[in-house]
Amino acid sequence: AWPLLCTSPAVAQESAASGVFHGVGIVKAVDSAKGWLTLDHEAIDGFMGAMRMMYRVEPPRLTVGLRVGDRIAFDIDAGRYAIVGVNVLNSAK
Repeated sequence: AWPLLCTSPAVAQESAASGVFHGVGIVKAVDSAKGWLTLDHEAIDGFMGAMRMMYRVEPPRLTVGLRVGDRIAFDIDAGRYAIVGVNVLNSAK
């Protein structure tokens, strides 16, 4: 019997993605000093499914003023797995 290979389209798509993609998510943690955000985000079309994940933010100053609970739109550079743009949609109360 031939070995089975796990090659789902979603996995293939994620590994081959490059460029900047747009997502929407809720801020779960902020580390402005180190430039990291943890987001619970919706699916990012063409890049990855919905999940909770920590991302590097470049430049780190993009995290200044963000609070846990903020709903943001963000741009992510797929090649670096780095958030390169942030826009607050709804501020946490």
